[in-house]
Amino acid sequence: MRQFELVSKQTFEKHEVPEPTAHAGQVKIRVKAVGICGSDIHAYYGEHPFMSFPIVLGHEVCGVVEEVNGADNVKKGDTVVLRPQSVCGKCRPCREGRYNICETLDVLGCQTTGGCSDYYTAAADLFYKLPDAMDYGEGTMIEPLAVAVHAVKRAFADGDVRGKKVLVLGAGTIGNLVAQSAKGLGAEAVMITDISDFKLKMAEDCGVEYAVNTAADDLAEAIAAKFGPDGVDAVYECTASPAALNQVLSTVGKGIPIVVVGVFAGMTNINLANVQDREYSLIGTLMYVEDDYIESIRLVEENKINLAALITKRFDIEDMKKAYEYIANNKDTAQKVIVDI
Repeated sequence: MRQFELVSKQTFEKHEVPEPTAHAGQVKIRVKAVGICGSDIHAYYGEHPFMSFPIVLGHEVCGVVEEVNGADNVKKGDTVVLRPQSVCGKCRPCREGRYNICETLDVLGCQTTGGCSDYYTAAADLFYKLPDAMDYGEGTMIEPLAVAVHAVKRAFADGDVRGKKVLVLGAGTIGNLVAQSAKGLGAEAVMITDISDFKLKMAEDCGVEYAVNTAADDLAEAIAAKFGPDGVDAVYECTASPAALNQVLSTVGKGIPIVVVGVFAGMTNINLANVQDREYSLIGTLMYVEDDYIESIRLVEENKINLAALITKRFDIEDMKKAYEYIANNKDTAQKVIVDI
């Protein structure tokens, strides 16, 4: 079968490798589509701190089941999505059900072989059945949607955002999906910010009530105008921008949770004096657990999430390099790029 490997910076090679077989407890799929994620882009340019060459990318993977060996959660012919987590099951986080932060977490397609090939095998419990009619490209986006669902629930101890007023910083793929997830999970109203009118318009098209371009409009005034004197109940930081986070730390009301969703590059300068003085809760979030996948699929089935609107371009896997070049050359308008196999 074909397998596409990132062998060095900006260099993919196509190899002919043996087609895999599903061993006991595994499922083999015919890969249909792979989504390109921000971590893939960092790896492509040799800038990802936890990924090294050579690596077969692809952790947003959708396909059709070809072979099942000793499992009953899916069957041959099912359309499925991959949950790309390899965990130990023994460390303290795993024992507490928080295997998304396993002490030895490996992400398939990041630390181990991913799905950029014709066929792929993994443990059966890492695959989830999708609606039969679901587009394969949209199917890959269950993975980032699960990231968003997990993040939304992190803001409150009971995971419940019903009736809350929410602010999302950043209208990229994850920010958009966080905003949509908050709406789908019952938030009263959602405001999303960015400096890209293209991405803000996309968020509005996906049902987000308030879209604010912070390069043109004052954030504090926008919050007061739309949410009243009490402001927002939770903030989701999806920009990985110290400036954006510091703006919030000097703008929003005291005592609220701020979930850090964006992946910051190394050490950064954050106004911790305001965190202390205003009793903000800075909350981390990483990946997802099974319930987040199940919740994500349910939200899509209930038509509470628009995944199709986020797909801005598709490429055949033979044109993998062109896909990455397109993203680099269209940073303002490239949202989710899909590779079809």
